[in-house]
Amino acid sequence: MDSTRGAGTAVLWLVVLGTLAAGVTAVLVDVPSAALVLAALCVMLAVLRGTDRGVPPAFRARSTAFDVTLLLVAAAALAVLAPAGNLI
Repeated sequence: MDSTRGAGTAVLWLVVLGTLAAGVTAVLVDVPSAALVLAALCVMLAVLRGTDRGVPPAFRARSTAFDVTLLLVAAAALAVLAPAGNLI
């Protein structure tokens, strides 16, 4: 097993565990908090994609700059819209 495959597997596990953490947070705490967990996950993934060390091909959309920008915009949108979950 080469180091790229091991690092890629770690990134995919981060995605799975982060998504599960957001789901558990939504059930146990509230949905706005879960949105903030997802925003934090997007930021972590943007940092990992920016360093481009062992990112699996399935995690790449376009160029590194595009992927990082998209993940940071998604994180910002989630963080800004998270308080709206308490309006209902």
